[in-house]
Amino acid sequence: MGVFSKKNQTLYTPKQVTVQTESLSEAKTSSKLGKTLSLKGELHANEEVLIEGVLEGTVQSDGTVIIGKTGRVTAEICAREVIIKGEVTGNVTGKEKVEIVPFGVLNGNIVSKRVVLAEGAIFKGNIDMSVNDSAKKALPESKVQNERQKHQPSNSNKQG
Repeated sequence: MGVFSKKNQTLYTPKQVTVQTESLSEAKTSSKLGKTLSLKGELHANEEVLIEGVLEGTVQSDGTVIIGKTGRVTAEICAREVIIKGEVTGNVTGKEKVEIVPFGVLNGNIVSKRVVLAEGAIFKGNIDMSVNDSAKKALPESKVQNERQKHQPSNSNKQG
């Protein structure tokens, strides 16, 4: 019997393999400013944005803005949610949340309903978590007055 006998051959059947090369938050990113890219100006998006390069100017998004570990941003940022893993210099407004992860850096003010500063995050600035004026204007004046009265001390115990 020969070395190349057909009896001993097995057929190779390829199998489908799925490889995940990015983290979950970065994998679903719609737009990306890569590590080697630099942008000066305005960035407007209706989707999630990942910034790993250098950006100077303004950023506005209806989605989430992620400043990647290699991202260096000097800008005013306004988005539904902002996650800082790299370095940001400028004010950040998160309509829902602003998060600075370990080793993320923010030199600027934060305005948001929710703020997460992880252990190891670097932050220098002020945080405003109060209800903004536009939300107060949306309420009828009588409701605003009722809310104010609820939080003021009662004067009924005063004797005159």
